[in-house]
Amino acid sequence: MPSTVIIADDHPVVVAGVETILKAHRYEVIARAHDTDTLFEALADHPCDVVVTDYSLPEGNQPDGLPMMRRIRAMRPDIGIVVLTMLSNPSLLRSLLDMGVAALFDKRTNLRDIPSAVHAADVGRSYLSPAIQRLFHEADCAAGHEDLSTRLSPREVDVLRAYAEGHGLSDIAALMGRSFKTISRQKRSAMAKLGLANDAQLYQYLAGVRAGMLDDWVPGKKPGAASPHPPEGKAP
Repeated sequence: MPSTVIIADDHPVVVAGVETILKAHRYEVIARAHDTDTLFEALADHPCDVVVTDYSLPEGNQPDGLPMMRRIRAMRPDIGIVVLTMLSNPSLLRSLLDMGVAALFDKRTNLRDIPSAVHAADVGRSYLSPAIQRLFHEADCAAGHEDLSTRLSPREVDVLRAYAEGHGLSDIAALMGRSFKTISRQKRSAMAKLGLANDAQLYQYLAGVRAGMLDDWVPGKKPGAASPHPPEGKAP
């Protein structure tokens, strides 16, 4: 059974282009919207797997942007969200990932790559267009040894800390009293913000953190606790 998709953009040519490409990849487009009102009506009337939406839908009585993303997530907590955007603010883009957006697709990118973003959102993975990956990388390089708390949410830091200690996602969910889906989404979001594509890169990154990338974030060290590795020659 093909995955179902709702497409929303205030430019009909974009909706038509996305629909044509997705249909060629065996996705079923079940609704189209050109403003916030018709988008929310479509979400209420048509159960679907993924919504592909522009960040800006200026028409309609409902707000677009971040408030729109919050409402989509509140209405459909399990839906995969792909955001079409030309935003260049890393903090704002990371806010979208905080809200559970799975894929950030640069509208200046060739639409032929949109099935990769939709597939990632459909199966619970993250996708960043190459231009957005570069944007995050450049922002991180410019910040130098910026604290993780400025890039990740506190819960995402907690999940990575537990993951670095060797806990599996199911164990982390039990320890933190959250659902497996929530922990999985927070890990995925953290990886996307850090520009990490897979677990191998995540392990390498966490090893770099332990090696001194960030002195105040050491796997195994709880906030405000003493270092788990006391200086040589001193008792713990």
